Amino acid sequence: MKKLVILSAVLLVILTGCDVGLFNSGCRAMGDSGYSLCRNEDGPTAFYLEPNHKAPSGGGILDGTVQSIGWNEKVIVAQRQSTFRGDPDGLFVLDIASKKVDGPIDQEIIAKQYPSIKLMDASNAWSSLR
Repeated sequence: MKKLVILSAVLLVILTGCDVGLFNSGCRAMGDSGYSLCRNEDGPTAFYLEPNHKAPSGGGILDGTVQSIGWNEKVIVAQRQSTFRGDPDGLFVLDIASKKVDGPIDQEIIAKQYPSIKLMDASNAWSSLR
């Protein structure tokens, strides 16, 4: 019994001291879209768009950080800052059904095609996803 208590205490110390994200606590599901907004705090806080239940990757499915985001049942619209500085920044649209990403797309086109989607700062969006 004493060995079990010691082993439990050691495991508790090891697991709380590791930043392994065992439960993907930095990711929050975006409704029934199949995607999550993930927060990475290694260095400056950054947000990425990832498929649900996947470990966060370097740039997510947008290959960059999410600056602002909005969504409905059909699409996710995000302002992306490219991971690779040779790639363009801008607004990108993820079609949830086809999993196809298009962008960058002009803001006026986004406003006309998706008038119900209002972009919010990524940190505010992440906080609203509980």
